Amino acid sequence: MAILALPPLIRPRLRPVRAFEKANKNANEVEASLSSQKIDTRKFLLLMASAVTLNLLVIAGINILMTQDAFTLQELKSQRNTALDKKDAILNLVNEKNSPVNLSKAAIKLGMKPANKIGYLTYSEKAVTQ
Repeated sequence: MAILALPPLIRPRLRPVRAFEKANKNANEVEASLSSQKIDTRKFLLLMASAVTLNLLVIAGINILMTQDAFTLQELKSQRNTALDKKDAILNLVNEKNSPVNLSKAAIKLGMKPANKIGYLTYSEKAVTQ
């Protein structure tokens, strides 16, 4: 709607001879630019092919680095699992040694005897209470 409201452009009419000369001049310029445009097109295609190749190489490099990081991560997970297994084995040995039965056996081997009554030391009285 708004386009129809605009006033039309008024152009002066050219003589047919001037228009024909102008068309010939434009045709000659187009032919001259086409020959140089082919060279520019080749350069442009070479530039675009180089850019695409460079992008593919960058993507391949990033992919290789990510794959390498995945292998490193897998190796670190494996080392962590091995360390956790060793820790669990050590804790099991400590728990075995700390069991009441094993502690009493070790005390008897050292020559200790079980007490009949339990005695408490109090430092303020400097005496043993039973």
